[in-house]
Amino acid sequence: MVYETITGNVEDKDLAGRSVDYVDFEWHELHKKLHRKVSRGGEEFGLRLGDWVLARGLREGDVLGTTEGGDLLAVHVLPGRTAVIQGNPEHPGALVRAAYEIGNTHGALFYGDNDYELLTPYTEPVFRMLQEIHGVTVSDEMRTFDFKKAVSSPGHGSGHGHHH
Repeated sequence: MVYETITGNVEDKDLAGRSVDYVDFEWHELHKKLHRKVSRGGEEFGLRLGDWVLARGLREGDVLGTTEGGDLLAVHVLPGRTAVIQGNPEHPGALVRAAYEIGNTHGALFYGDNDYELLTPYTEPVFRMLQEIHGVTVSDEMRTFDFKKAVSSPGHGSGHGHHH
């Protein structure tokens, strides 16, 4: 089976109570148009999504369709290794500098759980660079990226023509 659109979200009132077969996605897969996947329940399928996915992406609970057994086939975003940047209210410029430096690497950046927290996918060079910024602390954690909280995401429509 090949699915081409999202038919709703498991949180939608009209889908409440339905049995769900989840499909695991890593954060970097959420904006791709073509996928070949196997659900947790063993359903093999493909995704051929339109250009809309490049900007919106797939989100937790998005319903891709219905399995042969009648379950909803839904997206589950897996936690990924994350550099968690915690700012200090006494050094507000430090969090801005951290965001600037991540932007220079064209890395994805997300708001965290509070006003002084930012998240970015873990890479060793970025993690080391963040450790050098006075006024922030950085930790290596497993977190789930929520694209509704994206400050920036690489390669999705910035269109500013900056090339290296």
